[in-house]
Amino acid sequence: MSLLLLLASATVLPADDGPTKPVPLRYVRSADGKTVTECEVTTTRDGDDTVIVSRTQRPDETMTLTLRHDKNGQLLSAEAVREGGKMKKTSTLTVQGKAAQLKQGNVTEFLKSGGDAIVTTAPDWSDVFQLVRRYDAKKGGEQQFAGVWIHPDNPPQELTFTISNDDVETVKVKDKEVRLGRYKVQLRSGDYVVWADSAKRVVKLSAVGPNAKPIVLEGFEELLTAP
Repeated sequence: MSLLLLLASATVLPADDGPTKPVPLRYVRSADGKTVTECEVTTTRDGDDTVIVSRTQRPDETMTLTLRHDKNGQLLSAEAVREGGKMKKTSTLTVQGKAAQLKQGNVTEFLKSGGDAIVTTAPDWSDVFQLVRRYDAKKGGEQQFAGVWIHPDNPPQELTFTISNDDVETVKVKDKEVRLGRYKVQLRSGDYVVWADSAKRVVKLSAVGPNAKPIVLEGFEELLTAP
Protein backbone atom coordinates (compact mmCIF):
# COMPACT_ATOMS: atom_id res chain seq x y z
CA MET A 1 0.00 0.00 0.00
CA SER A 2 1.43 3.40 -0.94
CA LEU A 3 2.19 6.07 1.67
CA LEU A 4 -0.50 8.32 0.16
CA LEU A 5 -3.13 5.59 0.57
CA LEU A 6 -2.03 4.95 4.14
CA LEU A 7 -2.42 8.65 5.01
CA ALA A 8 -5.83 8.83 3.37
CA SER A 9 -7.11 5.80 5.25
CA ALA A 10 -5.82 7.20 8.55
CA THR A 11 -8.00 10.30 8.23
CA VAL A 12 -11.29 8.42 7.85
CA LEU A 13 -13.45 9.24 10.91
CA PRO A 14 -16.62 7.55 12.18
CA ALA A 15 -19.90 9.19 11.22
CA ASP A 16 -20.94 12.07 13.47
CA ASP A 17 -24.36 11.40 14.96
CA GLY A 18 -24.63 14.99 16.22
CA PRO A 19 -24.46 16.32 19.78
CA THR A 20 -25.42 14.00 22.62
CA LYS A 21 -28.83 14.80 24.05
CA PRO A 22 -28.40 15.93 27.67
CA VAL A 23 -29.88 13.68 30.34
CA PRO A 24 -32.18 15.61 32.69
CA LEU A 25 -31.97 15.41 36.45
CA ARG A 26 -35.35 14.07 37.56
CA TYR A 27 -36.74 14.71 41.04
CA VAL A 28 -39.55 12.67 42.56
CA ARG A 29 -41.90 12.72 45.55
CA SER A 30 -44.49 10.48 47.17
CA ALA A 31 -48.18 11.03 46.37
CA ASP A 32 -51.10 8.73 47.18
CA GLY A 33 -48.77 5.85 47.91
CA LYS A 34 -46.90 6.22 44.61
CA THR A 35 -43.66 7.85 43.52
CA VAL A 36 -44.36 10.61 41.01
CA THR A 37 -42.22 13.08 39.11
CA GLU A 38 -41.93 16.51 40.71
CA CYS A 39 -39.61 18.18 38.21
CA GLU A 40 -36.93 17.70 35.58
CA VAL A 41 -33.88 19.93 35.15
CA THR A 42 -31.86 19.96 31.91
CA THR A 43 -28.63 21.90 31.36
CA THR A 44 -27.28 22.55 27.86
CA ARG A 45 -24.66 24.77 26.21
CA ASP A 46 -25.57 27.24 23.48
CA GLY A 47 -22.31 28.76 22.27
CA ASP A 48 -20.81 30.46 25.33
CA ASP A 49 -24.16 30.51 27.13
CA THR A 50 -25.55 27.96 29.57
CA VAL A 51 -29.27 27.25 29.36
CA ILE A 52 -31.07 25.60 32.28
CA VAL A 53 -34.64 24.39 31.83
CA SER A 54 -36.62 23.39 34.91
CA ARG A 55 -40.01 21.77 34.26
CA THR A 56 -42.26 21.22 37.29
CA GLN A 57 -45.35 19.06 36.93
CA ARG A 58 -48.74 19.23 38.57
CA PRO A 59 -51.86 17.15 37.75
CA ASP A 60 -53.50 19.96 35.76
CA GLU A 61 -50.57 22.11 34.63
CA THR A 62 -46.84 22.38 33.96
CA MET A 63 -44.55 25.28 34.85
CA THR A 64 -41.36 25.64 32.80
CA LEU A 65 -38.61 28.05 33.82
CA THR A 66 -35.80 28.67 31.32
CA LEU A 67 -32.67 30.48 32.53
CA ARG A 68 -29.89 31.67 30.23
CA HIS A 69 -26.48 32.62 31.69
CA ASP A 70 -23.37 33.91 29.94
CA LYS A 71 -19.90 32.35 30.23
CA ASN A 72 -19.30 34.29 33.48
CA GLY A 73 -22.46 32.96 35.08
CA GLN A 74 -24.36 36.23 34.73
CA LEU A 75 -28.07 35.93 34.05
CA LEU A 76 -29.11 37.10 30.58
CA SER A 77 -32.78 36.15 30.55
CA ALA A 78 -35.47 34.10 32.26
CA GLU A 79 -38.81 32.87 31.01
CA ALA A 80 -41.63 31.29 33.03
CA VAL A 81 -44.28 29.47 31.00
CA ARG A 82 -47.45 28.08 32.61
CA GLU A 83 -49.35 25.54 30.52
CA GLY A 84 -52.47 23.49 31.12
CA GLY A 85 -54.98 22.25 28.55
CA LYS A 86 -55.36 25.00 25.96
CA MET A 87 -53.95 27.62 28.38
CA LYS A 88 -50.44 29.01 27.94
CA LYS A 89 -49.15 32.11 29.74
CA THR A 90 -45.65 33.58 29.72
CA SER A 91 -43.57 35.96 31.80
CA THR A 92 -40.17 37.01 30.38
CA LEU A 93 -37.31 38.73 32.20
CA THR A 94 -34.48 40.34 30.22
CA VAL A 95 -31.40 41.64 32.04
CA GLN A 96 -30.21 45.12 31.14
CA GLY A 97 -26.96 45.79 32.99
CA LYS A 98 -27.69 46.05 36.71
CA ALA A 99 -31.45 46.10 36.15
CA ALA A 100 -34.01 43.98 34.31
CA GLN A 101 -37.13 44.34 32.21
CA LEU A 102 -40.12 42.08 32.77
CA LYS A 103 -42.76 41.50 30.09
CA GLN A 104 -45.99 39.88 31.14
CA GLY A 105 -48.79 40.01 28.59
CA ASN A 106 -49.19 43.64 27.58
CA VAL A 107 -47.46 44.90 30.72
CA THR A 108 -43.76 45.85 30.98
CA GLU A 109 -42.05 46.50 34.33
CA PHE A 110 -38.52 47.51 35.24
CA LEU A 111 -36.80 45.83 38.19
CA LYS A 112 -33.69 46.79 40.12
CA SER A 113 -32.26 43.25 40.20
CA GLY A 114 -29.84 42.40 37.41
CA GLY A 115 -27.49 39.62 36.33
CA ASP A 116 -26.59 38.49 39.86
CA ALA A 117 -30.19 37.70 40.76
CA ILE A 118 -31.49 34.21 41.42
CA VAL A 119 -34.73 33.89 39.43
CA THR A 120 -37.50 31.47 40.30
CA THR A 121 -41.24 30.97 39.89
CA ALA A 122 -43.89 28.66 41.40
CA PRO A 123 -44.11 25.76 41.38
CA ASP A 124 -40.33 25.55 40.88
CA TRP A 125 -37.16 24.57 42.76
CA SER A 126 -34.61 26.52 40.71
CA ASP A 127 -33.95 28.85 43.64
CA VAL A 128 -32.76 25.91 45.76
CA PHE A 129 -30.51 24.51 43.03
CA GLN A 130 -28.97 27.94 42.34
CA LEU A 131 -28.41 28.74 46.02
CA VAL A 132 -26.52 25.50 46.62
CA ARG A 133 -24.35 26.02 43.53
CA ARG A 134 -23.51 29.58 44.53
CA TYR A 135 -22.81 28.91 48.20
CA ASP A 136 -19.18 29.74 49.03
CA ALA A 137 -17.97 26.93 51.30
CA LYS A 138 -14.67 28.72 52.01
CA LYS A 139 -16.52 31.77 53.26
CA GLY A 140 -19.01 29.66 55.20
CA GLY A 141 -21.69 30.95 57.52
CA GLU A 142 -24.99 32.44 56.41
CA GLN A 143 -24.99 33.92 52.91
CA GLN A 144 -27.63 36.06 51.20
CA PHE A 145 -28.47 36.43 47.52
CA ALA A 146 -30.77 38.78 45.66
CA GLY A 147 -33.73 37.02 44.09
CA VAL A 148 -36.58 37.69 41.70
CA TRP A 149 -39.83 35.75 41.66
CA ILE A 150 -41.75 35.91 38.38
CA HIS A 151 -45.07 34.36 37.44
CA PRO A 152 -47.36 34.72 34.40
CA ASP A 153 -50.39 35.45 36.62
CA ASN A 154 -48.89 37.55 39.41
CA PRO A 155 -46.75 40.67 39.90
CA PRO A 156 -43.00 40.08 40.30
CA GLN A 157 -41.33 40.11 43.71
CA GLU A 158 -37.76 41.17 44.45
CA LEU A 159 -36.53 39.07 47.35
CA THR A 160 -33.54 38.05 49.44
CA PHE A 161 -32.73 34.34 49.70
CA THR A 162 -30.65 32.96 52.58
CA ILE A 163 -28.55 29.79 52.81
CA SER A 164 -26.17 28.37 55.42
CA ASN A 165 -24.17 25.13 55.55
CA ASP A 166 -25.61 23.26 58.52
CA ASP A 167 -23.59 20.03 58.71
CA VAL A 168 -22.33 16.97 56.84
CA GLU A 169 -24.48 13.87 56.95
CA THR A 170 -23.86 10.29 55.82
CA VAL A 171 -26.84 8.46 54.32
CA LYS A 172 -27.18 4.90 53.09
CA VAL A 173 -28.51 4.35 49.57
CA LYS A 174 -28.50 0.92 47.86
CA ASP A 175 -26.19 -0.40 50.61
CA LYS A 176 -23.65 2.36 49.92
CA GLU A 177 -22.77 5.21 52.25
CA VAL A 178 -23.00 8.67 50.69
CA ARG A 179 -21.74 11.84 52.37
CA LEU A 180 -23.96 14.86 51.82
CA GLY A 181 -23.66 18.48 52.81
CA ARG A 182 -26.74 19.73 54.66
CA TYR A 183 -27.97 23.29 54.19
CA LYS A 184 -30.62 25.50 55.73
CA VAL A 185 -32.40 27.59 53.12
CA GLN A 186 -34.91 30.41 53.45
CA LEU A 187 -37.09 31.00 50.39
CA ARG A 188 -40.17 33.03 49.54
CA SER A 189 -42.31 30.03 50.51
CA GLY A 190 -40.60 29.31 53.85
CA ASP A 191 -37.72 27.40 55.42
CA TYR A 192 -36.19 24.25 53.96
CA VAL A 193 -33.46 21.70 54.65
CA VAL A 194 -31.41 20.69 51.60
CA TRP A 195 -28.89 17.88 51.11
CA ALA A 196 -26.33 18.00 48.28
CA ASP A 197 -23.34 15.91 47.18
CA SER A 198 -19.74 17.07 46.73
CA ALA A 199 -20.54 18.31 43.20
CA LYS A 200 -23.27 20.55 44.69
CA ARG A 201 -25.95 18.43 43.09
CA VAL A 202 -29.11 18.58 45.22
CA VAL A 203 -30.08 15.07 46.31
CA LYS A 204 -32.93 15.83 48.73
CA LEU A 205 -34.91 18.82 49.93
CA SER A 206 -37.69 19.16 52.43
CA ALA A 207 -39.72 21.92 54.01
CA VAL A 208 -39.23 22.35 57.76
CA GLY A 209 -42.13 20.86 59.70
CA PRO A 210 -43.56 17.55 60.93
CA ASN A 211 -45.82 16.98 57.91
CA ALA A 212 -43.28 17.92 55.24
CA LYS A 213 -42.97 15.58 52.26
CA PRO A 214 -39.42 15.43 50.85
CA ILE A 215 -38.37 15.61 47.21
CA VAL A 216 -35.41 13.49 46.12
CA LEU A 217 -33.23 12.98 43.08
CA GLU A 218 -34.20 9.91 41.07
CA GLY A 219 -32.08 7.01 42.29
CA PHE A 220 -32.32 8.17 45.91
CA GLU A 221 -35.93 7.08 46.50
CA GLU A 222 -34.88 5.40 49.75
CA LEU A 223 -34.51 8.89 51.22
CA LEU A 224 -38.23 9.59 50.74
CA THR A 225 -38.90 7.69 53.95
CA ALA A 226 -35.62 8.39 55.75
CA PRO A 227 -35.84 10.61 58.87
